[in-house]
Amino acid sequence: MKQSKFLIIMLCISIAMLTACGGKDKAKEEEKTEEPKTAKVQQTEEKIVKLGSLGFTVEEFQTNWNNAQSEMEESGEYQIENLNVENGEFKTNVANGLILEGLVNEGTNEVARVNLVKKYEEVNGIEDSLNQYEDTIAAFFLLVAATNKDQKVQEPEISKLMSTLGLVNDKDEPIDGKSNLNNVGYTAKDTERGLVITATEKEAK
Repeated sequence: MKQSKFLIIMLCISIAMLTACGGKDKAKEEEKTEEPKTAKVQQTEEKIVKLGSLGFTVEEFQTNWNNAQSEMEESGEYQIENLNVENGEFKTNVANGLILEGLVNEGTNEVARVNLVKKYEEVNGIEDSLNQYEDTIAAFFLLVAATNKDQKVQEPEISKLMSTLGLVNDKDEPIDGKSNLNNVGYTAKDTERGLVITATEKEAK
């Protein structure tokens, strides 16, 4: 899909047990010591499970994103060169004032959550405003395409999702939307950081 076609369409619809050394007293101390350790391990395991998964690794997400970008337009403006994971998180700039960040389950290397953060910036005119809007919509399109790797999404589906999330709402009120597409849950919310669009595993009913 060429950029011009994409922009026209989009603008129009504007995450050991201790060794016993003998003695009853020491054994009791070991039991007391071991209980919180076991509880801590269980809590850690529960946290890993609760992170959920979007069904792909960091490397697969980068490939999905770049493939979608290649289909969208030819300049390679939004291509991701590398996603470095540190402490279970990654972060990269995809455009001016537009950040892509994610939470990774380090046990499986699967992506649990992806955020697209658009920082609010002062603009000098309608052209700058449209450029910011264009970047946000293009990145949103890529986010949806990259997080739906098993089911290719169509433009009408993305348009409907944008509308449900409030991204093309002309009302003068904060954005605060939530919706699902296939097996992914999306939220869009105005925050102190700016506009934050999040993709996570769809919540089970």
